[in-house]
Amino acid sequence: MKLRLVNVSPWILAAACSLLAVIIAVFAVNNYRREKQLMTEVLLQKGVTIIRFVNAGPRIRFRTNAESYAAMELQWREQVQQILDHAAEQPDIHMAMMVDRSGKILACSDSGHAGQMVERETAAFFRTLENEHAGNVAYRIGREARGNGSVFQAAAYYAPLGPRELAEGGLSPMMQHMRRGNGPMRDHMMQMQQGFQRWRELAAKVQGARYVLLVELEIDQYNAAVKRQLLQIVILSIVLLLVGIGGWLSLLTLQGYRGSQVSLRRMRAFNDLLVSSLPLGLVATDSEGKIQICNRTAEEILASPEKDLAGKRPGEILPPPLAELIAQSEAQPERPRKQELVLEQETGRPRSLLLAALAVLDGENRHVGTMLLMQDVSEVKQLEEELKRNERLAALGEMAAGVAHELRNPLSSIKGLAVLLKSRFSEGGSDREAADILVREVERLNRSISELLDYARPDRLVKEMVSLNDVLRKAITLIRVDADAAGVVIETDLCPPPDLVHADQDKLSQVFLNLLLNAIQAMNGGGSLKITTRTGQGQLSCRVEDSGCGIAADLLPKVFDPYMTTKSGGTGLGLAMSVKIIEEHGGRIDISSTAGQGTTVVVTLPAGQP
Repeated sequence: MKLRLVNVSPWILAAACSLLAVIIAVFAVNNYRREKQLMTEVLLQKGVTIIRFVNAGPRIRFRTNAESYAAMELQWREQVQQILDHAAEQPDIHMAMMVDRSGKILACSDSGHAGQMVERETAAFFRTLENEHAGNVAYRIGREARGNGSVFQAAAYYAPLGPRELAEGGLSPMMQHMRRGNGPMRDHMMQMQQGFQRWRELAAKVQGARYVLLVELEIDQYNAAVKRQLLQIVILSIVLLLVGIGGWLSLLTLQGYRGSQVSLRRMRAFNDLLVSSLPLGLVATDSEGKIQICNRTAEEILASPEKDLAGKRPGEILPPPLAELIAQSEAQPERPRKQELVLEQETGRPRSLLLAALAVLDGENRHVGTMLLMQDVSEVKQLEEELKRNERLAALGEMAAGVAHELRNPLSSIKGLAVLLKSRFSEGGSDREAADILVREVERLNRSISELLDYARPDRLVKEMVSLNDVLRKAITLIRVDADAAGVVIETDLCPPPDLVHADQDKLSQVFLNLLLNAIQAMNGGGSLKITTRTGQGQLSCRVEDSGCGIAADLLPKVFDPYMTTKSGGTGLGLAMSVKIIEEHGGRIDISSTAGQGTTVVVTLPAGQP
């Protein structure tokens, strides 16, 4: 999360904060203005009500006491003063007054200000009424007309005459009807009409003087409401800011979580790929002792897919030596276990394995699982054996070359002397027969030396594209008589084409003839000889199985050594020469045998391109 915050561009964060601040500011200003507007409308409505109340006073007097019109000419100011006094009794009314054009206070709810002049600022405020309609009201928040405090001021021209009073006579329709009648009632109504006319003239004169009614209202409640609104705006702004910051942090957290999930998935995929690509076999168990991981190499070694191993205990599915090694590591997790063993497989070919069992511990040194590493060292062992054999063969070759050189010269002399002696003895005599035996033994020794030299020196191969099945068929034809004589039944299972190898046909025939003759000679009392060929993975293999006497376990590692033989008439170079020829073709020979049960020889060669 911290890394994600660090990686975020500061400009993006600044832009987001600025945008949030602008939104909050616009929201706050709009709310503030709306609250001020509402409070101003409330105060204005109250001021207009007071002004209307003052203007309506003379009209009420006119309607309730029509005979007092003559006295009103002298009493209208006193009436206005009384009305202003009554109006000032209302709550939140700071002051109410009537002012003439010069700014002199004619009547005031505070009698101490009567006859004084208003402030210049207030007089300038009155002049704004000149541009307004007569019925309009001007308002503002300003300084008191007489003082330094702040009040809400509403001003309008004094209008004692309303629309009805400005109509004909200002009388109601009933009174106008009575005026058109006869008798005393008509005279009385005429008198009232004359009085009202005088009042209307007086009111018109007063109204024409453009007196101003000024109402000043306390704004404590207004200020308190504005302060509450400001406080609400501040609180709401802080809340919105916190919500915005919380949303931003939540977004960053979500991005970090998603990034962590992506990184975790990538890491898991990489770890899975790494584990599956290990050249070592890996089997891992959890704290409950159940198999959780088995990579591809382990599947090949154990010849079981991971789905068959996962979730099972080692003792249920693994070979006993492997399960026992894991159990020992679980019993003593502080000690790594190492072991080398040969694992027999269903194919019959053993695997040499180097094993290591390690306990998996967490940060608190608690056992959470066991890991078994398996390294297939079969090829290494085979290479080591081949290296040892090659070293022996190299030494033998050097020795053979020296021995052949040292022996052939005296053998030639011995043979020449034997031929000379043979010519001097008479035909049919024992001396002549002895000389003849000497010549034959010298020739046999010379052939053995030639075979030894052939084995010691590299062959010159004449390679061509050869059908392995054809080579085997020809070899079987050549040994058929020997097989029938020994009571051996030959079975073949040859693969379909292509079965081509790039090889020397004569050398291959020599190898398979040697292998087939060895198999027949191992079955003196009869038996079965099965020859199988298979192709796959760029290779061709020939499998020769006999049911003969087999080879003892102590002799099996030495069967490819020169002059190693169990037959009285053999030289021991047949298998050695076969191995040499096959290896020169880039292949190999594997042999497995059990005494009394038979022998299996597998020849593997690279497949040729047709």
